[in-house]
Amino acid sequence: MTKQQEVMVEKIKRYIEKHDLFNNDPKYEFKEFTVEETDYGTVIVYSVTGLKNDEGTMAAIFCRTIRHIFIGKRGGLKSQRWDDKKKKSIALNGWSDVMIYGYSH
Repeated sequence: MTKQQEVMVEKIKRYIEKHDLFNNDPKYEFKEFTVEETDYGTVIVYSVTGLKNDEGTMAAIFCRTIRHIFIGKRGGLKSQRWDDKKKKSIALNGWSDVMIYGYSH
């Protein structure tokens, strides 16, 4: 993993803690946060956040925030989002697009 990718992983984690976990509110937690490096140099960040002790409830299905982010060798971000109107996946590039629109519930 390059230095730019390491910095971006930490930046993403801080952003998720602030926005998805509501400034580390004790009612919310990371269900999963994984960082994987691929053979071709891309880093994949997969994050799932939700309410504590929501396993087996409707909140586990409808109230979790899922992010799947790809980080390039120089720290660039990419993600995908499904567009219901166009009935196809749209590519999201850059910090603003990925962090604001690159999640699902």
